[in-house]
Amino acid sequence: MGSSGSFLQSTAQGWLVLGLTNSPAALGLISALTYAPILVLSMIAGVAADSVDRRRLLVATQLLAFATALVLAVLATTGAVQFWQVAVLAVVGGIAMAVQTPAYQAVVSSLVSREALGSAVALNSAQYNLSRIIGPALAGAVIGIGGLVLAFWGNAIALLVVVWIYSGLPKAPADPLARARVSLWSNLADGVRFVASRRDLAAIVLLTALPALTVLNYLVLLPVYARDVLAIGAPGLGLLSGGIGIGALTAAFCLAAFRPSGGSGRSVLLSLGTMAVAEAVFAVSRFVPLSLAALAVMGGCQVLYYATSNTLLQILAPAGLRGRVMSLYILVSTGLIPFGNLIGGIVAEHASPTTALVLAAVLTLAGVAATAVLVPELRALARPSAAHSPQR
Repeated sequence: MGSSGSFLQSTAQGWLVLGLTNSPAALGLISALTYAPILVLSMIAGVAADSVDRRRLLVATQLLAFATALVLAVLATTGAVQFWQVAVLAVVGGIAMAVQTPAYQAVVSSLVSREALGSAVALNSAQYNLSRIIGPALAGAVIGIGGLVLAFWGNAIALLVVVWIYSGLPKAPADPLARARVSLWSNLADGVRFVASRRDLAAIVLLTALPALTVLNYLVLLPVYARDVLAIGAPGLGLLSGGIGIGALTAAFCLAAFRPSGGSGRSVLLSLGTMAVAEAVFAVSRFVPLSLAALAVMGGCQVLYYATSNTLLQILAPAGLRGRVMSLYILVSTGLIPFGNLIGGIVAEHASPTTALVLAAVLTLAGVAATAVLVPELRALARPSAAHSPQR
């Protein structure tokens, strides 16, 4: 429910910002402000995920997210909302997300067995991407009938439900060895040293910089494509977002059914390369069915890419370092998104949305090819056997 509310709000918020500013660069700025706190907080949040009760951390961050959603809903309802207010709320919401995410990622491996971790990640991705279908579709419908504020209230209510769900999780205190360490920088350095000691894991973490800086720009520019490029309006924006969700949901269920233990390094490279090709097709398409098909492929490849890399990292990281390893992953995969969104929005405004996305796709393909050649350890990486896997 929380994910549905998040997509409901983000879709409506993009339409709101485009209406307030008529600027693709403003869309990029709001998205950048949302993800910017991850650059500052993700590593510290990783230490927290290994050092405190993750349930309480999740509840606290969701309460902060609820507060920001409630303020935006009130501002939109009263008609007093301005661009700068949306920007401030984006930063506060980003802080909640930055602190929450490492704990959320790490708690999955605390609740399921190592053998079922791949399925757990895939099923979590399935519910997330089912929300990607439901949330934007609802947003498109309510915007189409003039009920933009309903999207913001819907997210606020959904976040309250998430707080209640997190409150019912079993208490999961962190590893006592991790808690005993008193030096923050020592804790951070432990995670960095572990990842740096393995070229294959370092490649997985660093490779996520590519979609953060390039591919994910398409999400920011969807309102521009719906309104100006494809001319299908707010309901069409929900349709485009739903296309992503359909592809993602299909891939998530396939992962859960056929690859319960994770994936391989080759899957990481192939899914990211295919994602880039689909982005180029979407960029140049002016035929809505083709655009939807390209978005569905992108959504499916996103799930394959992130679920596979996420699972490999969680399986290969020792239990006492898992939160910090995942915070490194989040720092790169999400913390660099602000730069990508800003660059993509500026290029789209001063050149065109098509130019921004085609350039991003080309850069991504070049990066995938270079990684495949320079890091053969990643191509050879597969899910380790039980005998060689880190202990929980």
